[in-house]
Amino acid sequence: MPVNYGLLRGAVINDMPYQSGTDHYQIEVKADDLYRIAVDVYSALAGATLNFPHNGSNVLATDRMVMYYKNENFTHPLTAELLKTNTGFTLKSDLPQSLCLDYLRTTPALFPLQNMKVVAPKANGNKGEDLNDDIGPWVKKALNNPDAEVFAFGAGWDDSTSGKQIDSHAYFNPDPLKGIHDIHMNQGDTGTEAKANGTYQDGALFFYFKTENLWVAMFFRFQNQHTSTDDNGNAN
Repeated sequence: MPVNYGLLRGAVINDMPYQSGTDHYQIEVKADDLYRIAVDVYSALAGATLNFPHNGSNVLATDRMVMYYKNENFTHPLTAELLKTNTGFTLKSDLPQSLCLDYLRTTPALFPLQNMKVVAPKANGNKGEDLNDDIGPWVKKALNNPDAEVFAFGAGWDDSTSGKQIDSHAYFNPDPLKGIHDIHMNQGDTGTEAKANGTYQDGALFFYFKTENLWVAMFFRFQNQHTSTDDNGNAN
């Protein structure tokens, strides 16, 4: 089942870098409502305990090595389209096709897929790495900056919707009921994660600084995701 894909546009008003127990780099956004962006920024090995599992299991079934690519002077035709969108969360069905991102199919290409780097996992006494230092400076530059906006592609959620699995961790005060996660490639998965595969639903994070006319783009995937997929986003 494809993710609840869409785009969140708004202003950064708070952040919480990755730390033990939070699983992601958290960004609070003000738009038509309060939202939270949850970005995967560290790698984990099979057997690791999950703070907020998506598939009902508290333990990671397979290695999830985060891979990352950042462009601090991003140019692409989609930036003009981004500035035409509404603030808040917009579903895929209400986005132009050009803003339904696909790491493998969008033309011109979003970035050189082969240049993504692997974030070392925390294992065997190795402290490992995370992406706090890569993402943090741009979040801080955008924080409470009237000249800046954030655009996040991924899967939207609303904790006020009946039957939703809710993350009980309080990240901000007040903690937004709405948000967006899966800010990474959402195709080419196998095993339990394959149910979310689909084309033209890949996640990404963009920051725009109006006066400088500067775009910063960040792209994420997991090392075990295949980079050749069929029309349903499943691994070939």
